[in-house]
Amino acid sequence: MKGKSFLYILILVTAMPLFAQQQVWTLQQCLKTGKENSFDFQLSQLEVLSAETTHRSPVLEYLPKVDFSASHNYSIGSTIDPATNNRVSSNIQSDNFSLNASMNLLDFNVFTTARRNKIAVLKAQADKEATQAEYSLSILENYFNVLYTQELLKIQLDQFENAKFNLNRVEKEVELGNRPSSDLYDMQVSYSQEENNILETKQLLYNQKLTLLQLMNVENINPDEISLAKADEVVLPDESETNAFENALKNYPAIESRELAIEVARKEITMRKNSYLPVLSAYYSYSSFYYLPLNQPGGQQVNPFWTQLNDNKNHYIGMQLNVPIFNGLRTSRDVQLAKIEYMKRQVESEQEKIKLSQTIEQEKAKQQQNKQLVQKLENTKQYAEKSFTTTQSKFSSGLVEAIVFTSSKNQLLMAEYNLLKAKYTVQYIGYKLKFLQFNTF
Repeated sequence: MKGKSFLYILILVTAMPLFAQQQVWTLQQCLKTGKENSFDFQLSQLEVLSAETTHRSPVLEYLPKVDFSASHNYSIGSTIDPATNNRVSSNIQSDNFSLNASMNLLDFNVFTTARRNKIAVLKAQADKEATQAEYSLSILENYFNVLYTQELLKIQLDQFENAKFNLNRVEKEVELGNRPSSDLYDMQVSYSQEENNILETKQLLYNQKLTLLQLMNVENINPDEISLAKADEVVLPDESETNAFENALKNYPAIESRELAIEVARKEITMRKNSYLPVLSAYYSYSSFYYLPLNQPGGQQVNPFWTQLNDNKNHYIGMQLNVPIFNGLRTSRDVQLAKIEYMKRQVESEQEKIKLSQTIEQEKAKQQQNKQLVQKLENTKQYAEKSFTTTQSKFSSGLVEAIVFTSSKNQLLMAEYNLLKAKYTVQYIGYKLKFLQFNTF
């Protein structure tokens, strides 16, 4: 028994960090920490910034494009003399300068692109909210997993005190000859099983906390250093006054994201169709040059640099109308592809709605079932407590064997486990349904 006493002390010592001097984290704190640390959120925010940068006023699209070019050249041998425009055999240095400007006067795609980009900004924001929603639901699920295991361990540790007391009692009674050795063996088996269950639950709790910390991207915190606060009861609107699915359609970000994807696809079709329409543009060019004959006999005289630039300047201005006539049916193909993408976005939107409807229906069914189960399990627990109290008294008086006592105790533990699980399931589903309807806890 010295070995068992040592093991009992070891379990209590290793379990102490679970309930003493721990950081207590709430659900809101977990959500806030996760959103601050999650790389998915950072990426979605950058997607929003990218969409906002892409979107700009269509007026800006009509601003002219201006560029300046310059070149420095040497022509050796037979070449064109810039002064006479005659071909001569000479070496000539020349410098050419040009300033070019162009702008579209009429381009139907400018406004369509601006509208598409504006919707794309809204979609990027909706995608960000959808990412946050999925992440929040993951946090919620993991949070309640830890809560259940945390409370389960407390029940097991409380019952372990009873197991130790009864084991010591049976040992003394066996030594005195008041009980058969078989009772001691039964109690030792039960005691060992409870030790194993506590160890397994402790390991499970550690792993669940570790998963939650990793989900929040929190480092340098040992899972044993934190515990979770119990979540408050959630209150949902009366079903007779509100429709859960209708609320979800209005508030759940994934639905909004799908609807905006349809709008973007619709604008893409218009953009492809605009390729059938003409584009009117204007252009202007200013150019000039300077030349200098090299190694000419008699030292040909040329005008100075700035004089030549002024004398050789040229202005070129005009308008251009580009009317598509035939482009190998590429525009027709692009329009058809855009229409197919539009139909795909519509199917995805309907699929998301059906998925949301089914999820709400399933969760409401499970919630109602677990509520009914809680009522039944409350009664079962009361019966198990009474049975265990009676069996405990009989066992203390030597009227029942240890195997009967152990069976009664296991019935009570199982009733407590099942009731605990049903209660937390009801609470978890309540939070999930509220979030699906209103995008908030």
